[in-house]
Amino acid sequence: MHGPARRIGGAAEAETVIDHLSPREIEELESAAAAGADWPRVVLLFVDGTLLRLGWDRALSQGAIAARLDRAMVPAAAHQRAACAEAARWCAAHGLHLMSYAGGGPGEDPVGETLWFMAVG
Repeated sequence: MHGPARRIGGAAEAETVIDHLSPREIEELESAAAAGADWPRVVLLFVDGTLLRLGWDRALSQGAIAARLDRAMVPAAAHQRAACAEAARWCAAHGLHLMSYAGGGPGEDPVGETLWFMAVG
């Protein structure tokens, strides 16, 4: 399902790391987005070509996700959360994890803002 994976560790401890989406998965996301769904556009914010943008250091706030989409998501916060939740379900079905946490400030994470990031495992 996924594109090329990297092998890490020695022969006895080799582990496959998924760091790309397959062309079929990219096509599935793009088709759903073209049909008007917002959730695949959320997933695609964490993809560069076919490469997954992994890690909490690449987290996007709920507000940044809405601002980065080509067209604004329906302004209702409930709709934004629903799009992110549906994106997380798609990711889980494909062996990925789109996770969120509440920013705690006073550093880079705004207090109370929900941040989303992509992980594998």
